[in-house]
Parts: sequence; C-alpha cells; structure tokens
Amino acid sequence: MLILALDASTSVVTVAVAYVEKHAEAEGGGPWPRPGREVLAEISVPSRGAAETLLPAAHNALSLAGTNLSEVGCIIAGIGPGTFTGIRITLATARSLSIATGAALSRNSTLAALAAPALLGAEEPDVLAVLDAKRRQVFAQRFTSDGARDGILCVAPEELPAELAVEEALLEKSMPIVGDGAVRYREALSGVGRIPPEVSPLHRVTAAGHVFSANLAPVPLHEVVPLYVREPDAEVRQDLNPWSKA
Repeated sequence: MLILALDASTSVVTVAVAYVEKHAEAEGGGPWPRPGREVLAEISVPSRGAAETLLPAAHNALSLAGTNLSEVGCIIAGIGPGTFTGIRITLATARSLSIATGAALSRNSTLAALAAPALLGAEEPDVLAVLDAKRRQVFAQRFTSDGARDGILCVAPEELPAELAVEEALLEKSMPIVGDGAVRYREALSGVGRIPPEVSPLHRVTAAGHVFSANLAPVPLHEVVPLYVREPDAEVRQDLNPWSKA
C-alpha cells in the first residue's frame, strides 16, 4: 500500500510518499520506527503560503515516486500543534483527497513526527520535541521508541525544566532536544538535555517523520481535527476586533 503524508504545521510544508508492506497495513501500536515502511519520495518547502504550496508539493512527490493519487491507499494528516492556519489547510487538503480518492485517512501529531527521526538508532531512551508556539511559549512533549511518554505541554521555555521534572538519569545521558523551539530557546533549555547544532535536520518537522511514527489505523473524517493545545490567536484577540462585538 502507498501512503501520502502531509504537514504544514510549521514554516515548512512537507509531503512524503511511502510504501507500506502488506503485513504492516493494519498495524496499530509498536516501537518506532514502525516496521515495513519505506519512504519513496519526500519534498519539504520553506513556505508561509501552505494553501499555494501543499497540493503542488504532493503532486510532485507522487511524480518523483513514479505514482499518482489513484494508487494511494492511506493519507496521513499532521494535526499539530503548530500554526493554526497551516493545520487547517493540511486537514482540509487531507479530507478532500480522501473523499476524492477513497483513500483511508489517518492522523498524527506534529511533535511525534519531529521526534521520530531523532529516535532512529538513538542510544538515549528519550527525546524531547519542542516547537516554537510564539507568544514566548513552546509546545513540548517527550517521546521514547514506544511513542509519547507524557502529555503535550504549552509553557514558557523557562518553565519547561520544572514542568518536565526530568529524572537525573536522563540528565546524565543528555536527552536530545529537537525542534525550532529548542533552537530559539537554547539557553533556557540547555540544562535539560543536548540540543544539536542549529543547522541539524533533526530540528525540522518532516513528512518522513509521520511515516515512521503514525498509527495507520483509519479514522472517520469527523475525527481528524486540529490539535491546537491552546486557544487560537484569533479567539484570544477577539475582544480587540470591533466587528466581533454585538
């Protein structure tokens, strides 16, 4: 089966086409990387215009893989957290493609996709994925090869060490910390673990990360919803909009 993974939750629009062996198609849980999955093509484009970039990237990735949408059996949507507009565009695109092609629809956290490549062959048992949430906050979640270890936090970077209550054993092993939030707030987070250099590809969310970490169990269209974690900016600032008042 071919799968198409989509994500526009960050400043990078990313799409991947992958092949999943038949015995792994109905796979639920299990250690990362999920067995029986091979990435055939991936395109990642730095972009602030997901609406104009996501579909062309998907078609180009399919072309690079030597296939087309009619051959896709499952579509993975990156549901966030991240930029609210990017998440909505990803989900709308994934739902539309699923309806048009009959492909099954699956969902996956953007933080899981970020953590998965860092766990490939890693000696450390844990990885901390950190995304810049703006408003001087970060989205953060800890992962092991079995998946998420804790819930998602949305806190100021200075508060993250205390919120995590990281065990001394993990501090001694220099838990890897990845993501644009780790890069931006390196000083505040350096005591929690080891942050790769700014140019490391581990700091980027990739569609391949979704391929390696997603549960491919199909979900109904109405259950593929945004994982915002906190209230969207538009709702927070509604009182400043004179047109929103009765």
